[in-house]
Amino acid sequence: MTGLIIENRKLIKTNQALSSDKSDQIVLLSPDEFQKSDLCKNIPVSKGKYSHFEAHPEYVFISLSIPDKTSIGEFTPVSLYIINNNVIFTSSKEYTANIIDRIIKGSNSEMTISRFIYCFLSQLIDKDMDFVEKLEKRLSDTEEIALNSNADNFNKLISIPKKTLMTFYRYYNHLTDIGEELFTVDSLFTSEHEARLLELFINKAERLKNEISYLREYVIQIQEIYQTQIAARQNDIMKVLTIVTTIVLPLSLIAGWYGMNFKYMPELMWKYGYIYVIALSAVIIVISLIIFKKKKYF
Repeated sequence: MTGLIIENRKLIKTNQALSSDKSDQIVLLSPDEFQKSDLCKNIPVSKGKYSHFEAHPEYVFISLSIPDKTSIGEFTPVSLYIINNNVIFTSSKEYTANIIDRIIKGSNSEMTISRFIYCFLSQLIDKDMDFVEKLEKRLSDTEEIALNSNADNFNKLISIPKKTLMTFYRYYNHLTDIGEELFTVDSLFTSEHEARLLELFINKAERLKNEISYLREYVIQIQEIYQTQIAARQNDIMKVLTIVTTIVLPLSLIAGWYGMNFKYMPELMWKYGYIYVIALSAVIIVISLIIFKKKKYF
């Protein structure tokens, strides 16, 4: 069992056994330890698959499903209970312990359970704006590829950031909801200062959600740009084929006409008939090209 206590407004690690008759305790437990602990009598272990908030008469349960920023589709589950002004974590000990260590190192003000919850939630999104900026840079590079329309695997290229944005939009939306739900717990964030801290977290999560929402719209714009470039390239191809077809059509007519070999065709026995047909075809090609040039078809 890993534990901390808030003593004299300071967050302190302790090896002492934590009991249900005390408050201001933070404990990291496994699910088995949770069921055996005196702190959690008659409270079932909740298995939250997604980030959500539950308020019960005896306790508050917060489930967090934290997406991995380097591996899409991977999540770190973190569950915490708030019972009698104590905070109990029941999963992902290493991840939670690392966050708590950062909170201890950065704790230079009076600590309470409410402030600890704020610090923990803030650590979850501490450097996420940098992550969002990297996503934006990546999408900007993808836009350049779309403008040049030189990516045969463009749909595969754009699908990864699309999934990332969808995952983190849902995540920040859940964090915003959790922050707002914490206001409904009477025993938490009762002072004006603590309430402002919670509002600060909600605003950060909301801002991140809005940035992700903007990037999702940006992805749609990039896809539209790519489709426009593909359509323009196809139009260019069709234009070339149309020009070639238009030029070849009268030549095919001449070839068909002179290929009939009727007995009394004027040029059939003419010494310069072959050269005449070649010259006629060349003149038709030149005239066609001049007309296309004037019409700005190329």
